[in-house]
Amino acid sequence: MAWTYLPVVSKLLQILVTIAIGVGGGALGIISDQFITHAVEFVFYIALPCLIVKGIGIGIDFYAETNIWAFIAAFLILRAVALLLALLAALLMNWKAKHRANGPGYVAVLWLTLTWISTVILGVPISSAVFGNSKLGIKYGILAGISSFIFQLPIQLAMLECHVVEEQTASDPEHVAPSLSESQSKDSINVTIQVTPESSSHIPVGKGTEIEDHRSRWSLLHVEHLSRASLWLKIGKRVLKNPVLWGICIGFVVSLSTAGKYLRCPSETCISGLEWIGATLGWLGDCVTPISLVAMGVWMHGQGTRRLFAMQIRKLSLFMISKLIIVPLVMVGLSKGLKLENEGGRAAILIAALPISMASFCLGHQYDIGTPDLATNVAVGTLLMLPTVLLWNIALDKAGLYPIAPA
Repeated sequence: MAWTYLPVVSKLLQILVTIAIGVGGGALGIISDQFITHAVEFVFYIALPCLIVKGIGIGIDFYAETNIWAFIAAFLILRAVALLLALLAALLMNWKAKHRANGPGYVAVLWLTLTWISTVILGVPISSAVFGNSKLGIKYGILAGISSFIFQLPIQLAMLECHVVEEQTASDPEHVAPSLSESQSKDSINVTIQVTPESSSHIPVGKGTEIEDHRSRWSLLHVEHLSRASLWLKIGKRVLKNPVLWGICIGFVVSLSTAGKYLRCPSETCISGLEWIGATLGWLGDCVTPISLVAMGVWMHGQGTRRLFAMQIRKLSLFMISKLIIVPLVMVGLSKGLKLENEGGRAAILIAALPISMASFCLGHQYDIGTPDLATNVAVGTLLMLPTVLLWNIALDKAGLYPIAPA
């Protein structure tokens, strides 16, 4: 009899080997650094939206399937709780330092390290292996990521924009230059990644920039910045131009209009001659994970081991315990509170235990804050993924929580 967890371990090894191929390709010069930019752009603008449209629009029937909304709500609440924890951590550190040492940028980085989870790139293949069903893997991986784009991303951008304005104000109080997004050539997440070991980041997370002013150390944001209509207009434009968000919206329209059932092939409702639509979306969507993982490997090689593993052990341990243990434990409580079924509860907890995605580093690099810590969180979390997912599966089985039905 095969070991119960063998399919999951095999998939995890497949993921790690694919990343290793990227590392090796970068080291041997077979894959250039430019591959990262082109690969991420292809995934972000084409492959991922295709996967989402098929996964939500064709793969999910919101009228027939139960607990779908509860599953989405679980990750929305998880991200809200993580935001509150990040705010509390910044406030406590300001209180301890007896001055305003950490502002909105620090809160944004902390939030990224907790819940900017790789729900699709890693969540889809791992969930597929856990349940022995690729359709379930796609469904839960995509649903887990919805709140990251409709909730976390806009607030994240607001805090990062405020951070930029505060830095500019601190360096030149007489003149506040345009925020970073005004000087960017793209309105979506900047996918151009610098892979050289040297970083332009000059703000180490955890220390922050000491800003002595009239405000209390309990204050994290300039209220006047948040009230600026131009800031929210900028953020709104960026979010609305995000192709992933459009993929989510189109997917919901297709599913809720019931048009998706006519494209769900093979099925009784499938319209003959339209099979190519779902097949093409699925074909392109299947590229998301392998291309992203190879790009991650090339990126890791470019960063170098000294940069990826430069964090102090004590600080790194705190980050890993928070992300790989505490965050999934919070999800256990949310799954119970929202009464998720066995399948949904198991998927929610395992996805919550996954490491953060490389997109978190992209945001940090774009806004010139926290890149060393974000890089280390991505790399170490990914390396610890195999024991983390395996141990969480074993722990849930031992506790009798959310058992998996035989495939």
